[in-house]
Amino acid sequence: MTEAFDRAVDVLSMALGLGCVWLGWRAVLRPRRPPEPIQGSVWAVRAWGLGYVLLGISLAVQSVTLMAGGEPGWPADVIRWVAGPLVIGSILAAFLSRRWERRRARAMKEGRQA
Repeated sequence: MTEAFDRAVDVLSMALGLGCVWLGWRAVLRPRRPPEPIQGSVWAVRAWGLGYVLLGISLAVQSVTLMAGGEPGWPADVIRWVAGPLVIGSILAAFLSRRWERRRARAMKEGRQA
C-alpha cells in the first residue's frame, strides 16, 4: 500500500514539475502578457518564469530519480539554492512594484485634485 502511494506522489510531483516548466516558459517568452499569478515589470516576470522553469525541471528530474530508486542529489540543491530564491524574489519584487504603482497613481490623483 505504501509503495503505491509513493508512486502516486512521484507521478503527481512529476506532473507538477512539467506544469511549472510550462507556466514558467510562458512567462519567459511573453513577459508583457504573463500568466495570472504574477504581474510586474518585465525583468520580474522573466525572473519568475526562469525560476519556475528551473523549479519544474528539477522537480521532474527528482521525481523520476526517486521512481527509479535513486537518491535525490543535484535537483534538490537546484530547488533549494537557485529556483526557490528566484521565485520568491520575483514574487516579492512584483508585489513591491504593484504597491509602488498604486502609491504613485494615488499621488498623481491627489495632485490633480488640489
